[in-house]
Amino acid sequence: MVDINNRQEISEKLNLLKIDSLPLFGKMTAQHVVEHLTFAIMFSNGKLPQKLYYPNDKAILIKAIIIYSDKEMPIGFKAPMLSDDLLELKFPDLKTSVSILLSELKEFDKYFDENKDATPINPTMGELNKQEWTIFHNKHFEHHFKQFKLI
Repeated sequence: MVDINNRQEISEKLNLLKIDSLPLFGKMTAQHVVEHLTFAIMFSNGKLPQKLYYPNDKAILIKAIIIYSDKEMPIGFKAPMLSDDLLELKFPDLKTSVSILLSELKEFDKYFDENKDATPINPTMGELNKQEWTIFHNKHFEHHFKQFKLI
């Protein structure tokens, strides 16, 4: 299992990505995946607050499956705010994208150090505390690391 608290391992895996790395599934490029993971971290570190896109009963069900089960994130699951088209890249290159992702992970730690009881909204599951966000990020990173054969 990927552990976002093991930053050395996260960094090593991310640095295996190359601009021309091909995914096993999906259409995101390596840089798209890194930016995608970055934005998800920013949802949880106070920088990109989100709204809940689903009714509360559906969010509770998704949370039970993603956070409180051993199930992996399913291939093809798409966050409700994403379109079928690839998003425009925000950062100049893959190396910069990786650096920003690692920086946002540090901001995640800082945010919860300063806001211990915070429960930022996940767009599909609603409010999550630090432990729940960590479980989500671990599964999310693992999903995309498998996508690019990093694990």
